[in-house]
Amino acid sequence: MPKNAGICRALFAALSDHYFMCNYCNKLRHQLPSSGYGNLIGHLRGKRPNYEANYIAHASSLAGNLHTFGFVSDKVANIYHWMEWVVDRNMPLSEVDHPTTHSLSRLKPICSKTLTRYMVETTREVKKEITKAIPPIFGVMTTGGHAFRSTM
Repeated sequence: MPKNAGICRALFAALSDHYFMCNYCNKLRHQLPSSGYGNLIGHLRGKRPNYEANYIAHASSLAGNLHTFGFVSDKVANIYHWMEWVVDRNMPLSEVDHPTTHSLSRLKPICSKTLTRYMVETTREVKKEITKAIPPIFGVMTTGGHAFRSTM
């Protein structure tokens, strides 16, 4: 479920003196910073019951634009770098749980169970992409084990 702060940033325009204008109906709403986003969210719930779906579509379109430029979220980058850390060094996944590893790395800590879950998911997605790329009929031809050697 998206956070109220993100929804309000996307679906309201901030004006001066704690006023916000609804991007749907241009109605002004007053919202003090200390009181959360209840007034703005209440307006959306009353006037636009599908506001969450609209926000998710909006956020997805922005994410798509960022992905086309090669940007990923900090969380995804952190997970990728932990995978790289473990795989490139041929270490066990439990290495990420070790306190010394945390002190030697600039990465945000992650537990081995979480890393395992993401590695399994990554493997599954890579298999899907390879399956799409390889034609349905695929074979490997060999020369029957004959090796030719050139001597000079």
